[in-house]
Amino acid sequence: MRGPYELEDRLEAEPLSPDDDAARRLALLADVGEGRSPQLVRLLRPSRTAAFSRRDALLPGFGAAQDAARSHGFAPVVRPVGGRMAPYHPGTLIVDVIGRSDDPRRGMTARFELVADATVEVLEGLGLDARTGELPREYCPGQHSVHVVTPGLPPGATKVAGTAQRQTRHAYLVSTLLVVHDGAPLRAVTTDVYAALGLDLDPATVGAVADHVPGGRVGVEEVAAALVQALAGRLDP
Repeated sequence: MRGPYELEDRLEAEPLSPDDDAARRLALLADVGEGRSPQLVRLLRPSRTAAFSRRDALLPGFGAAQDAARSHGFAPVVRPVGGRMAPYHPGTLIVDVIGRSDDPRRGMTARFELVADATVEVLEGLGLDARTGELPREYCPGQHSVHVVTPGLPPGATKVAGTAQRQTRHAYLVSTLLVVHDGAPLRAVTTDVYAALGLDLDPATVGAVADHVPGGRVGVEEVAAALVQALAGRLDP
Protein backbone atom coordinates (compact mmCIF):
# COMPACT_ATOMS: atom_id res chain seq x y z
CA MET A 1 0.00 0.00 0.00
CA ARG A 2 1.88 3.00 -1.29
CA GLY A 3 0.75 6.52 -2.19
CA PRO A 4 -0.11 8.95 -3.35
CA TYR A 5 -3.63 8.81 -1.96
CA GLU A 6 -6.05 11.72 -2.17
CA LEU A 7 -8.34 12.51 0.74
CA GLU A 8 -12.10 12.70 0.28
CA ASP A 9 -13.69 14.15 3.42
CA ARG A 10 -17.44 13.60 3.60
CA LEU A 11 -17.82 14.17 7.35
CA GLU A 12 -19.75 17.37 6.80
CA ALA A 13 -21.16 16.61 3.34
CA GLU A 14 -24.80 15.85 2.72
CA PRO A 15 -25.01 12.10 3.34
CA LEU A 16 -25.83 9.79 0.48
CA SER A 17 -28.53 7.23 0.99
CA PRO A 18 -27.19 3.82 2.06
CA ASP A 19 -27.91 2.35 -1.39
CA ASP A 20 -26.32 5.30 -3.19
CA ASP A 21 -23.17 5.10 -1.12
CA ALA A 22 -22.81 1.35 -1.71
CA ALA A 23 -23.08 2.03 -5.45
CA ARG A 24 -20.55 4.88 -5.23
CA ARG A 25 -18.02 2.63 -3.51
CA LEU A 26 -18.27 0.08 -6.30
CA ALA A 27 -17.99 2.83 -8.93
CA LEU A 28 -14.89 4.28 -7.27
CA LEU A 29 -13.35 0.82 -7.00
CA ALA A 30 -13.80 0.36 -10.75
CA ASP A 31 -12.48 3.85 -11.54
CA VAL A 32 -9.38 3.45 -9.37
CA GLY A 33 -8.64 0.03 -10.86
CA GLU A 34 -8.86 1.38 -14.40
CA GLY A 35 -6.81 4.49 -13.62
CA ARG A 36 -9.72 6.90 -14.13
CA SER A 37 -9.56 8.07 -10.50
CA PRO A 38 -6.68 8.60 -8.05
CA GLN A 39 -6.24 6.28 -5.10
CA LEU A 40 -8.41 7.51 -2.24
CA VAL A 41 -8.77 7.66 1.51
CA ARG A 42 -12.45 8.47 2.14
CA LEU A 43 -13.88 9.68 5.44
CA LEU A 44 -17.61 9.11 5.87
CA ARG A 45 -20.05 9.91 8.65
CA PRO A 46 -22.97 7.63 7.81
CA SER A 47 -26.67 7.88 8.46
CA ARG A 48 -28.41 5.15 10.50
CA THR A 49 -27.73 2.03 8.44
CA ALA A 50 -27.81 -1.71 9.03
CA ALA A 51 -25.10 -2.83 6.61
CA PHE A 52 -25.78 -6.49 5.85
CA SER A 53 -23.40 -8.77 3.98
CA ARG A 54 -24.18 -10.99 1.03
CA ARG A 55 -23.94 -13.98 3.39
CA ASP A 56 -26.62 -12.45 5.62
CA ALA A 57 -28.92 -12.01 2.61
CA LEU A 58 -28.88 -15.78 2.02
CA LEU A 59 -30.12 -16.65 5.52
CA PRO A 60 -33.78 -17.60 6.10
CA GLY A 61 -34.19 -14.83 8.67
CA PHE A 62 -32.99 -12.04 6.39
CA GLY A 63 -36.44 -10.56 5.85
CA ALA A 64 -37.17 -10.51 9.58
CA ALA A 65 -33.73 -9.04 10.22
CA GLN A 66 -34.43 -6.18 7.80
CA ASP A 67 -37.72 -5.51 9.59
CA ALA A 68 -35.88 -5.51 12.93
CA ALA A 69 -33.40 -2.96 11.61
CA ARG A 70 -36.18 -0.69 10.36
CA SER A 71 -37.95 -0.91 13.71
CA HIS A 72 -34.86 0.69 15.28
CA GLY A 73 -34.68 3.38 12.60
CA PHE A 74 -31.78 1.78 10.69
CA ALA A 75 -32.07 1.49 6.90
CA PRO A 76 -31.06 -2.00 5.71
CA VAL A 77 -28.59 -2.26 2.82
CA VAL A 78 -26.38 -5.05 1.48
CA ARG A 79 -22.85 -3.66 1.40
CA PRO A 80 -20.06 -4.70 -0.98
CA VAL A 81 -17.66 -5.72 1.82
CA GLY A 82 -17.90 -7.50 5.14
CA GLY A 83 -18.79 -10.82 6.70
CA ARG A 84 -21.86 -10.04 8.84
CA MET A 85 -24.19 -7.14 9.59
CA ALA A 86 -22.52 -4.04 11.02
CA PRO A 87 -24.53 -1.03 12.23
CA TYR A 88 -23.73 2.58 11.31
CA HIS A 89 -24.94 5.95 12.58
CA PRO A 90 -23.55 9.51 12.80
CA GLY A 91 -21.52 8.58 15.89
CA THR A 92 -19.44 6.21 13.78
CA LEU A 93 -16.62 6.85 11.34
CA ILE A 94 -16.12 4.91 8.13
CA VAL A 95 -12.68 5.06 6.54
CA ASP A 96 -12.32 3.60 3.06
CA VAL A 97 -8.91 3.07 1.47
CA ILE A 98 -9.27 2.46 -2.26
CA GLY A 99 -6.06 1.57 -4.03
CA ARG A 100 -4.64 0.12 -7.21
CA SER A 101 -2.64 -3.11 -7.48
CA ASP A 102 -1.61 -5.61 -10.12
CA ASP A 103 -2.36 -8.39 -7.63
CA PRO A 104 -4.85 -7.16 -5.02
CA ARG A 105 -5.21 -10.53 -3.29
CA ARG A 106 -1.52 -10.83 -2.50
CA GLY A 107 -1.44 -7.95 -0.02
CA MET A 108 -4.78 -8.59 1.68
CA THR A 109 -3.42 -9.62 5.10
CA ALA A 110 -0.89 -6.78 5.13
CA ARG A 111 -3.68 -4.28 4.45
CA PHE A 112 -5.78 -5.66 7.30
CA GLU A 113 -2.80 -5.34 9.64
CA LEU A 114 -1.90 -1.85 8.45
CA VAL A 115 -5.35 -0.41 9.12
CA ALA A 116 -5.74 -2.24 12.44
CA ASP A 117 -2.32 -1.00 13.60
CA ALA A 118 -3.22 2.58 12.64
CA THR A 119 -6.49 2.31 14.56
CA VAL A 120 -4.76 0.93 17.65
CA GLU A 121 -2.22 3.78 17.48
CA VAL A 122 -5.01 6.37 17.47
CA LEU A 123 -6.82 4.78 20.40
CA GLU A 124 -3.61 4.46 22.39
CA GLY A 125 -3.13 8.18 21.76
CA LEU A 126 -6.41 8.68 23.65
CA GLY A 127 -4.93 6.76 26.58
CA LEU A 128 -6.85 3.54 25.92
CA ASP A 129 -5.74 -0.07 26.10
CA ALA A 130 -6.53 -1.00 22.49
CA ARG A 131 -5.76 -4.41 21.02
CA THR A 132 -6.25 -6.32 17.79
CA GLY A 133 -8.10 -9.61 17.87
CA GLU A 134 -11.50 -11.22 17.91
CA LEU A 135 -13.61 -11.14 21.06
CA PRO A 136 -15.76 -14.19 21.86
CA ARG A 137 -19.23 -13.78 20.29
CA GLU A 138 -18.54 -10.32 18.87
CA TYR A 139 -20.57 -8.92 15.95
CA CYS A 140 -19.12 -9.27 12.45
CA PRO A 141 -16.24 -11.29 13.92
CA GLY A 142 -12.71 -11.08 12.56
CA GLN A 143 -9.14 -11.54 13.71
CA HIS A 144 -8.34 -7.93 12.77
CA SER A 145 -11.12 -6.42 14.88
CA VAL A 146 -9.98 -3.76 17.34
CA HIS A 147 -11.24 -3.82 20.89
CA VAL A 148 -10.61 -1.74 24.00
CA VAL A 149 -10.05 -3.21 27.44
CA THR A 150 -11.13 -1.32 30.57
CA PRO A 151 -10.96 -3.22 33.87
CA GLY A 152 -14.24 -2.98 35.75
CA LEU A 153 -16.29 -2.32 32.63
CA PRO A 154 -18.43 -5.40 31.97
CA PRO A 155 -17.49 -7.54 30.12
CA GLY A 156 -14.06 -5.88 30.37
CA ALA A 157 -13.63 -5.34 26.63
CA THR A 158 -15.78 -4.08 23.77
CA LYS A 159 -15.25 -4.16 20.03
CA VAL A 160 -14.94 -0.64 18.64
CA ALA A 161 -13.67 -1.22 15.10
CA GLY A 162 -13.81 -3.77 12.33
CA THR A 163 -12.32 -3.91 8.86
CA ALA A 164 -13.45 -5.64 5.68
CA GLN A 165 -12.06 -5.86 2.17
CA ARG A 166 -13.12 -6.31 -1.43
CA GLN A 167 -10.84 -6.85 -4.42
CA THR A 168 -11.33 -6.51 -8.14
CA ARG A 169 -8.85 -7.36 -10.87
CA HIS A 170 -6.73 -4.24 -10.35
CA ALA A 171 -8.03 -2.57 -7.19
CA TYR A 172 -8.93 -3.08 -3.55
CA LEU A 173 -11.27 -1.48 -1.04
CA VAL A 174 -10.34 -1.63 2.64
CA SER A 175 -13.26 -0.36 4.71
CA THR A 176 -13.05 0.27 8.45
CA LEU A 177 -15.96 1.04 10.76
CA LEU A 178 -14.91 2.79 13.99
CA VAL A 179 -17.61 3.39 16.59
CA VAL A 180 -16.73 6.66 18.30
CA HIS A 181 -19.73 7.37 20.54
CA ASP A 182 -23.39 6.55 21.24
CA GLY A 183 -23.04 2.78 21.28
CA ALA A 184 -26.43 2.00 22.91
CA PRO A 185 -28.60 2.17 19.73
CA LEU A 186 -26.01 0.10 17.87
CA ARG A 187 -26.13 -2.52 20.59
CA ALA A 188 -29.92 -2.62 20.48
CA VAL A 189 -30.26 -2.98 16.71
CA THR A 190 -27.46 -5.53 16.49
CA THR A 191 -29.01 -7.66 19.23
CA ASP A 192 -32.36 -7.88 17.46
CA VAL A 193 -30.93 -8.29 13.94
CA TYR A 194 -28.58 -11.09 14.97
CA ALA A 195 -31.40 -12.86 16.78
CA ALA A 196 -33.49 -12.73 13.59
CA LEU A 197 -30.57 -14.06 11.54
CA GLY A 198 -29.89 -16.84 14.06
CA LEU A 199 -26.35 -15.59 14.70
CA ASP A 200 -24.59 -15.88 18.06
CA LEU A 201 -23.84 -12.57 19.77
CA ASP A 202 -22.83 -11.26 23.17
CA PRO A 203 -24.48 -7.80 23.16
CA ALA A 204 -22.07 -6.58 25.83
CA THR A 205 -19.21 -6.72 23.33
CA VAL A 206 -20.86 -4.02 21.15
CA GLY A 207 -19.24 -0.78 22.30
CA ALA A 208 -17.86 2.62 21.43
CA VAL A 209 -14.60 4.46 22.02
CA ALA A 210 -16.41 6.96 24.24
CA ASP A 211 -17.37 4.14 26.62
CA HIS A 212 -13.71 3.93 27.61
CA VAL A 213 -12.78 7.63 27.65
CA PRO A 214 -13.18 9.44 30.98
CA GLY A 215 -16.27 11.60 30.70
CA GLY A 216 -17.02 10.10 27.28
CA ARG A 217 -15.60 13.21 25.60
CA VAL A 218 -14.43 12.22 22.14
CA GLY A 219 -15.70 13.33 18.75
CA VAL A 220 -15.79 11.83 15.27
CA GLU A 221 -13.78 14.71 13.77
CA GLU A 222 -11.05 14.34 16.39
CA VAL A 223 -10.68 10.63 15.79
CA ALA A 224 -10.85 11.05 12.00
CA ALA A 225 -8.01 13.59 11.97
CA ALA A 226 -5.80 11.34 14.07
CA LEU A 227 -6.57 8.28 11.94
CA VAL A 228 -5.78 10.10 8.70
CA GLN A 229 -2.41 11.05 10.15
CA ALA A 230 -1.72 7.50 11.30
CA LEU A 231 -2.66 6.08 7.90
CA ALA A 232 -0.60 8.70 6.03
CA GLY A 233 2.56 7.52 7.74
CA ARG A 234 1.87 4.01 6.54
CA LEU A 235 0.45 4.66 3.07
CA ASP A 236 2.90 7.25 1.80
CA PRO A 237 6.14 6.15 0.07
